[in-house]
Amino acid sequence: MSEEKKPSFISQLNVFNKDNYTFSGTTKTTQINDDQNDSSSDVETGQQFMTELDQGEKQLGLFSCIGLICNRMLGTGVFAVSSTIYTLCGSVGLSLIMWALGGIIALAGLYVYMEFGTAIPKNGGEKNYLEFIFKKPRFLITSMYASYVFFLGWAAGNSINTAVMFLTAADAEVTKWNQRGIAVAVIFFAFLINAVSVKTGIYIQNALGIFKVGIVIFISITGWVALAGGLKDGYQSHNFRNAFEGTEKSTAYGIVNALYNVIWSFVGYSNVNYALGEVKDPVRTLKIAGPTSLIFLAIIYIFVNIAYFAVVPKEKLISSKLILAADFFDIVFGGHAKRAAAAFVGLSAL
Repeated sequence: MSEEKKPSFISQLNVFNKDNYTFSGTTKTTQINDDQNDSSSDVETGQQFMTELDQGEKQLGLFSCIGLICNRMLGTGVFAVSSTIYTLCGSVGLSLIMWALGGIIALAGLYVYMEFGTAIPKNGGEKNYLEFIFKKPRFLITSMYASYVFFLGWAAGNSINTAVMFLTAADAEVTKWNQRGIAVAVIFFAFLINAVSVKTGIYIQNALGIFKVGIVIFISITGWVALAGGLKDGYQSHNFRNAFEGTEKSTAYGIVNALYNVIWSFVGYSNVNYALGEVKDPVRTLKIAGPTSLIFLAIIYIFVNIAYFAVVPKEKLISSKLILAADFFDIVFGGHAKRAAAAFVGLSAL
């Protein structure tokens, strides 16, 4: 009996290939015996079989999964780190190259998560994947991962950024205790909503995802208007003249740190992997939602940075730090736009 011809690796990377989304009508569940578990080819063996799906209610569709990824990726990254990246790179041109390179690296990471997610479509994300690879000693990798989540969890950092932006929008003094108090309230709100009603949490995250995408698209369009001379009195920053001026001042340390900050801005492409047990048709949905969200946001990130460079002077780019988006709105619209932008960024980090 002839073996079925397997698609090439390159063809599997093509998100527009319809054959990648065609699955057999029946799903086989194979139980691996203890001898196979101890073999050195565990990863390859496991990927030849479809893991049994979680039996919970499936509530997440394709749109919700795209919103889940966009909502996580569009945090404070693109609003807060562009100033730091420009400072480390020394020039506009090199900064944009770093954003493009970071998007490519993030796409490679996404395909790793897609490979594991389509083989193990369960809730838990990398916890399941690490336990699958490192089976012995038992519970060692689980304990290590639990420690990582507890001590280095991203939720605390995002909640602090949200608190700072809300306080800035309220024109209130930012102190250690009021920002921590608001940060705790933000985390409690997120836990409470999802504990009371998962469906309500989905609606909120979808709404916030649409809101965030709308904000970055608006900033991108404003940047193109600025480049075309459409702002008041034809204002432009002229930062794209000699775009690579200052590159010679950059260092290897600065470039590596800039690239790290760019990659950090893409964190969130694996968000659906943590809830695959609640996704309708998880394999097909993951293969579509992941690349679609990341490629779209990678393009938007570059457009947003072009907008910053088109409006904000170089001196301001260096000094703005976390409030670059607020300074952008202040230059373009004036008045209370800076406080409104701080509120927008705060919601983006929520």
